Amino acid sequence: MLRILVYVAALVALFAGAIMYGGNAIGAWDPLPPAPTPPPAVKLAKAKPKDKPASSTHSAPAKAPRLTAAQKLWVKKADALCRESRAAAQAVVAQGNTSTPAGVHQLFTRMKKVNAELNDRFLAIDAPAGYKDDVARIRVLFAKEERYFDSMGRALEQGDMKTFYVLNDRLTEIALEETDILSELGAYGCDITLSSVFG
Repeated sequence: MLRILVYVAALVALFAGAIMYGGNAIGAWDPLPPAPTPPPAVKLAKAKPKDKPASSTHSAPAKAPRLTAAQKLWVKKADALCRESRAAAQAVVAQGNTSTPAGVHQLFTRMKKVNAELNDRFLAIDAPAGYKDDVARIRVLFAKEERYFDSMGRALEQGDMKTFYVLNDRLTEIALEETDILSELGAYGCDITLSSVFG
């Protein structure tokens, strides 16, 4: 579900690629060369404000629409499930073994199963008035996400890492769309960064 699991899938892909295709043989573990020196900073001249006619009315900043009690409850439940998804992803990764291709495939399969379960639980949260169209969009994205997970699993079984990475990029785009929709609805706890998965 959401971005967290996509990041874990990407991490599995990186480990799988390194192990299956011999990262040592191509120097993947060699230290990086020093970073290039950045160019000197460019100073920009500050623009002088143009004379504006005096206005007796001041515009107030736009305020976010107030949420109804049902919408606040939905946001609270969505954020709680997103926090739970973080813990679930960490548990799957902790149990995973990426030292062999079979271990990588098992880890990916478990992640796919957890993702499907979390998607189902998320969609079971009753959408309040005003959120139904957005939740319908999320439902469509979840269905696409699960199809990509299926295709990625097949690519992993066949050792086709090029296809796996392409599908992972598309899956990441879907996860970003999901996150954008959830943020628009006020579920800010659903935007979880990669560092929080492993921290």
